[in-house]
Amino acid sequence: MILFALLVTSTAAQAPAPMPPPCRAAQLRLSLDGKDGDFNGMSHSGVELSLRNHGPECTLQALPTIAFFDARGRVLPATRRAPVGMHPGPAMLPVRISGGHRAATALRWVSGPVFPTNRALRAASVTVRIGNTSLRSPITALLYGAADQPAGFDQPPLRTMEGMAAG
Repeated sequence: MILFALLVTSTAAQAPAPMPPPCRAAQLRLSLDGKDGDFNGMSHSGVELSLRNHGPECTLQALPTIAFFDARGRVLPATRRAPVGMHPGPAMLPVRISGGHRAATALRWVSGPVFPTNRALRAASVTVRIGNTSLRSPITALLYGAADQPAGFDQPPLRTMEGMAAG
């Protein structure tokens, strides 16, 4: 009889906590960080894209929609490339962000004319889609792609960043 009680207690303790609601754009702050050039080199560049939660705990899609815009506000033909070997597994689960904490991903792209025929795109801003709204941040980026195709960028799933909550 005692063994049964322990099994019930153990099973109840392992039940997953309910998922918090989806994050609202109004509670998030978008920022970009070039990490002092850590992303630059060998015709590649990039930034760390970070979303800080200034509200209650919430969830984000692991792969939010990212778009680059030129100085006139026109969307640039740049598309996300899936990382090599990535499959829709645990990485596709929503990402939980506690209040004051953040989630981040590293965006990377080709920044030099390495294709047989090149297309250069000058980005002046980047957006992240959150629900029906987008958060925007200025960026100075040069993305290259083949002349007859959209430029590509790498975007791994968001990951929750460990550390102290910041206001």
